[in-house]
Amino acid sequence: MVIVSMVLFGAGFGAVQNVTLATMFERVPRSGFGRVSVVWNLAFDAGMGLGAVGFGLLIDRTGYPWGFAVTVLLLLAVLVPAWHDRRYVQAETA
Repeated sequence: MVIVSMVLFGAGFGAVQNVTLATMFERVPRSGFGRVSVVWNLAFDAGMGLGAVGFGLLIDRTGYPWGFAVTVLLLLAVLVPAWHDRRYVQAETA
C-alpha cells in the first residue's frame, strides 16, 4: 500500500507541477517567460516550505489524524478557485 501510495502521489504531484507552470506560460507573452519562471519557483518552494512547517506545527499540537483532516480541508478549499479559473479559461478560449 505504501508503494502504491507513493506512485500515485508522485504521479499527481508531477502532473500538477507541470500543468501549473504550463498554464502560467500560456497566459503571458514569450517576453514574460523569465518572470513566470521566477514567480512560479518562488511560490512553489515557499509553499512547500511553509506547508511542511505548518503541518509540523499543527501535528505537534493535534496529532496526525487532525493534521491530515486539516490538510484535506485546505485542499478541498483550493479546488473552488481552481475550478472557477478552469471555467474562465475555457470560456476565454472558446
